[in-house]
Amino acid sequence: MSRVVDYFVHPSYRLDSDIFFRGRILIAAMLVFVTVTTTSYLSVLATPFMSTSVVWASLILLPTTLIFAALLALVRRKGRYMFCSIASVLVIYIIIVVGICVSGGPAISPVVQLLVIPPLVAYFFGGLRWGGRALMVVFPTLLLLIALHLLDVPFLQTVTTEAQMDLARGIITFLNLAVISGMAFIYEYTAAALKRERDLEHEKYIQLAKTDALTGLANRRDFDEMLKERIELYGAQRPPRRFALGCLDLDGFKPINDQYGHAIGDEVLRVVSERLRAALRGSDFVARHGGDEFLLLLDSVGSQEALEAMADRTLSSIAQPIKTSIGIVGVTGSLGFAMFPLDAVEIKELMKAADDAMYTAKQTRNSWHFYRKNKTLTAPLGQSHLPPSR
Repeated sequence: MSRVVDYFVHPSYRLDSDIFFRGRILIAAMLVFVTVTTTSYLSVLATPFMSTSVVWASLILLPTTLIFAALLALVRRKGRYMFCSIASVLVIYIIIVVGICVSGGPAISPVVQLLVIPPLVAYFFGGLRWGGRALMVVFPTLLLLIALHLLDVPFLQTVTTEAQMDLARGIITFLNLAVISGMAFIYEYTAAALKRERDLEHEKYIQLAKTDALTGLANRRDFDEMLKERIELYGAQRPPRRFALGCLDLDGFKPINDQYGHAIGDEVLRVVSERLRAALRGSDFVARHGGDEFLLLLDSVGSQEALEAMADRTLSSIAQPIKTSIGIVGVTGSLGFAMFPLDAVEIKELMKAADDAMYTAKQTRNSWHFYRKNKTLTAPLGQSHLPPSR
């Protein structure tokens, strides 16, 4: 059903969430009205009503079906939400009043119970204001019909036998139930669909708030939250579980930025980000700290040799030539590591340890450094060594 409704949704409806919501209700309601009026007319033809009843059903139900079909086409092509909404309510109101007048009047006609539909539809299409206005029309109409009956004004009666009246009551009850149930279903279905869309939008904005717009990596805020959670989780275990925090800064990035402009610098940062993703494991976490600095969270460090190999692999990947729109450029990386809980157990101290190791690495370039309590081990790419674990 959702696909059918969306087929008729005009693009302008999507500019306003309230109109989009009510527009889908309008379209679904008109689809229901077309189905209900067509079914009712076929029911009249299939039952033993008088020819007069069939004629009046043809004069009322067939044009109504065509009008709703035309309104659906107008919605799809032009939008015209306000016009189509008012027209739908007016058409329903008119055919109900005519139906009462040709089936014995308010005292006899089973069509009277359908007068609840115009205000109901108006509430769905236009909220409290439209619903209130529809009530202000429907109630006086009902009072007028009752007054005409009390004044003995004759109403046309096209249903002459009790058997035909029973059939008419059955058809009207079906109409009432179908329309009210259909509108309730449409409202709930559309509300649920709208909620899903809003939830997706909400998730999208949350994700954007956690993501660096340029590289698609996590931003500093998201990384800090991840680091805090990891320290609390691993620190609660006995013995505490280890992980490594890495701080990476690019060597030679500023000259590229200064010489070729920020656009080329952005291309380099995007390529480096993709290489970092590829070099790390699925359980690791990488974020852009800002500028040309990145943060790495290496989960479940099994051995120092594994960390050493990962560091070499990461720096080697970064050092590969980078193809940009102005040609080939190159950068290298300086990478500093600190280990939780060996080097620090607090976030600030752990970040400072990794940052100190990285700044020491900047003196050599294209190398990594491993922090150890007032001591850093320098290891140029391809010559990395680690001290024994304490």
